[in-house]
Amino acid sequence: MTNIIFWLGIGGFITSILFFDWPHFLFYIAGALAALNILQLILYVFIFPSINYRTFFYEIRQEDLLIQNGIFIITQTVIPFTRVQNVETSQGPLLRKHRLTAVSVTTAAGEHEIPALEESDALALRDQIAELIKENPANEI
Repeated sequence: MTNIIFWLGIGGFITSILFFDWPHFLFYIAGALAALNILQLILYVFIFPSINYRTFFYEIRQEDLLIQNGIFIITQTVIPFTRVQNVETSQGPLLRKHRLTAVSVTTAAGEHEIPALEESDALALRDQIAELIKENPANEI
């Protein structure tokens, strides 16, 4: 959507240059904006997803869940099972087309997602986390 809006803006800018007889050096600015948009499209469609795929990692340990993600800044999040409030799976139209499912783990601090797992793996992961939550009840005060 952002690229479409940006291309419409560039098109409007070029139309204004032609219609209002603005100086023609503004075509260079429009060309630079178009080149930046193409570069952004290449980065976000081809390069960043492959880097993110290589750096994303999750591991279920006995008492917590470890999720690592990021491209430039790699963050590791440790979610103790005693803090988990909800575990759910979600599947939008694009994930459904490729038979993938996302698993979301909700805590009081926010929601953490493990994206694009195969359906059977996602359901097994959800059930495994639910069982580990039952095994590790929250400490009573």
